[in-house]
Amino acid sequence: VAIQENVHHALVDETGRLAAEAPLPALSVPFKKDLLSRLTEENRGRISGIGVGPIRYRVSKTARGKRYTDLIGLSVTYDALPGLPPLFMGETAGGDTALTRAFTGTKQTGKPMPFSEMEKDGEGVVVWVFPRAGERYHGENCGFIKNNPREQLLTPGLRTKYQPCALCKPGALEIGSLVYCFPASGTAYHQGSCYQVERYVIAMDEAEAKKRGNTACAKCNGK
Repeated sequence: VAIQENVHHALVDETGRLAAEAPLPALSVPFKKDLLSRLTEENRGRISGIGVGPIRYRVSKTARGKRYTDLIGLSVTYDALPGLPPLFMGETAGGDTALTRAFTGTKQTGKPMPFSEMEKDGEGVVVWVFPRAGERYHGENCGFIKNNPREQLLTPGLRTKYQPCALCKPGALEIGSLVYCFPASGTAYHQGSCYQVERYVIAMDEAEAKKRGNTACAKCNGK
């Protein structure tokens, strides 16, 4: 029970930190390594076989009559080693799951958009940015991003279009997990830890990119 409580505390504590960093899903790969290191260090000699499941974004769940669609889910599995003689108790399989709401910023206090504005054709322009590095935003066919992997949510349609990478083996990932694909070349989807995924791009509205401080690519002008 003490081992279980210790694992639960670490999982909830670290998942809370992940929720605060939700606008930067690129941090998910080092986050999983940090959690694994913490669980190993805090339970050294008492647990083994620790497994950190894939981080799930935008999980849907109804709780207390309210529907949430922006949750983050994380789970761990492990084998507890209570240190008692095998006659009394040997290894015991354990696991825990944490589900938390992603940080979404401050509440909107402005007036709601009037219906006349909703009727206008106000579709934003989608651009592509490197979330880990770079200060530019690029158009769909820009040479700087054409051959880079793109971050996507795993869907049944994506599983039909792409095969799981033979190296990082993402086939067991759940629907809604973040995966990475090379749309210009390649027929596989990858986990973020795959060595083939280095610099990847994500899509966002041009207005949001400008708000973040990104400026148009000098080569494609963001188009």
